[in-house]
Amino acid sequence: MSYTISKRLFDLACAGFGLLVLLPLGVLLALLVKLSDGGPVFYTQIRVGQSGRPFPIRKFRSMILNADKLGLPVTKEGDPRITWIGRLLRKSKLDELPQLWNVFIGQMSFVGPRPEVSRYVESYTAEQREILRYKPGITDMATLQFRNEEALLRGSTDVEAFYVQYCLPKKIALNRQYLERASLLQDLWIIIQTLCPYWLGVVTVYGATLVASLWVACLLRFDFQIPPEIGRHFWQFLPAMVMPQVFLLVWRGQVRGLMSYFSIPEIRQIAVALGAALLLQLGLGFFSRGRLAPSSSIIVIHFMVSFLSLCAVRMGFRFMRERAGRSRGGEQIAVCRVGIVGTGALATNLALDLSRGDESGRKVVAFFDDDPHSWHKRPHDILVAGMPECILNREWQEELDEVIVALPESASARAREIGALLRGSRLKVSFVSSRPVLQRQSV
Repeated sequence: MSYTISKRLFDLACAGFGLLVLLPLGVLLALLVKLSDGGPVFYTQIRVGQSGRPFPIRKFRSMILNADKLGLPVTKEGDPRITWIGRLLRKSKLDELPQLWNVFIGQMSFVGPRPEVSRYVESYTAEQREILRYKPGITDMATLQFRNEEALLRGSTDVEAFYVQYCLPKKIALNRQYLERASLLQDLWIIIQTLCPYWLGVVTVYGATLVASLWVACLLRFDFQIPPEIGRHFWQFLPAMVMPQVFLLVWRGQVRGLMSYFSIPEIRQIAVALGAALLLQLGLGFFSRGRLAPSSSIIVIHFMVSFLSLCAVRMGFRFMRERAGRSRGGEQIAVCRVGIVGTGALATNLALDLSRGDESGRKVVAFFDDDPHSWHKRPHDILVAGMPECILNREWQEELDEVIVALPESASARAREIGALLRGSRLKVSFVSSRPVLQRQSV
């Protein structure tokens, strides 16, 4: 069976099932939208579909009445046109739920290039218009990487121009990459990533690691011969042992970079979170007289095993990312508030060096990178704010004093492009390379 036929059968079956199962949720959301301001439940907009044919796309209305007449089709964070219920719907992507009907009748697919309004399609080059050969979708690779698009547009003085010039080409490029190797398996993976936010995956990995650590702690305590009564009580003790640890890890900001970065600051945060959980568990075991928590010896061993296990998991993911990413070295240059272009070893080592040498008042404020997979992660607890073009936004023009372009020599053309892009701004632009002698220029 061809990919096209299997994809359509998958869309038809899942859309029909989703329309039936999610009907109660849809009714509830429709009621909340209606009660929010008394306006219509749905917002209908004409988008450009397969072969350039226009079709109506429907969403739960997330903006005030006549919002399309009061502003642009694209929105940035803090847009006053978005209603209170609309912010929740957009954050959870539940405003897209009515598009199951578009999928069911064949106008859309679950996975495919997101359809744009005609005013933006008119700006496509002949090469970019190739994506119109394919059926548009509810989600795609661009949806995942631009999940926080409103935050990327924040601070831009001309939101539409920034979107058309910088965001739209990257979305099209991501869609073309997807279409080159599209398969039903890849579609399923994109759907899973869309439904399950990044933090949920991190919490799941942490939870599984901590449960396994508790079992190992019991094995160590009883010389790998766990008494039957301890085995029976294992699941009884599990919530009190794991839930405080997960909660405190979230509190210490350890759900933001599992796949990416791990160094001394993260080790310290894990130790603080697990140490606080240790005190809570010891107190719970004492006051409940062993009914809700195991013995103190198991709690202490669990703390040590959990710490080592989480560090090993985080370090393993860091090695996986570094092995898959581009190899880069590191130097340092900074003046006052610094933005670094790049998130490889060169850029992150540079940021770490600057954080250690703070006697000069130098501070890295944000990273910027072309790779959408790195956006909104926090290497060394420093935000990857988005693509380098975001530096042009008024917000970053005011919050930065210097930009350091820390790209490898293989990306020298892109480095020159960024330098030209920032020429004429108030920012000082410097370049570093992995050579022993620091290469520095200003534009």
